[in-house]
Amino acid sequence: MIGVFPTNDGLVLVFGAYPIEEFRSNRERLEDKFFQLLKQVPDLLERVSSGKREERFSGTTDLRGFFRKSHGPGWVLAGDAGYHKHPITAQGITDAFRDADNLAIALDAGLSGRMNLDYALAEYARTRDEAVVEMYQMTCELAKVEPPTLEMQQLFGAIRGNQSAIDQFLGTIAGTVRISEFFAAQERRISGAT
Repeated sequence: MIGVFPTNDGLVLVFGAYPIEEFRSNRERLEDKFFQLLKQVPDLLERVSSGKREERFSGTTDLRGFFRKSHGPGWVLAGDAGYHKHPITAQGITDAFRDADNLAIALDAGLSGRMNLDYALAEYARTRDEAVVEMYQMTCELAKVEPPTLEMQQLFGAIRGNQSAIDQFLGTIAGTVRISEFFAAQERRISGAT
């Protein structure tokens, strides 16, 4: 997998991802393996080769996801502290902002006396877990960096050339389209159901 993201100060982050089983063999020649991967996209390879590298190459593995109990008497967790997933779908900042907003609402309800504080925090944690479980599962699948399943290949074939469907698929990663709703709609479209 290859990703390209603009960052700060006019810089661009280019990453390459391999299946976890290849980590040990690739880390010894990280730069060589990176440029070998970029050969799949010649225009990108040319742009990267003609650019200036600003940082060292780095690689990592063992980015396990987790859900933690996120509240108790006198404490609460938000963002990556309460739940974490692989960064491949770039959801960390989105999760942190959503959690901060929802936690502020829960704290306001609990501290103002409109709701029992322990109950408000428990509801915050429950609704957070419910809201993120689909993205967590999708992220775990993408993080395997394995070839798409037959079902995903069929989906990609079905949405090819359909910009609206492509935008909706990308919306699942951006968090603007519910994953289950997107896949259910595509399944109905592929099967010819209305």
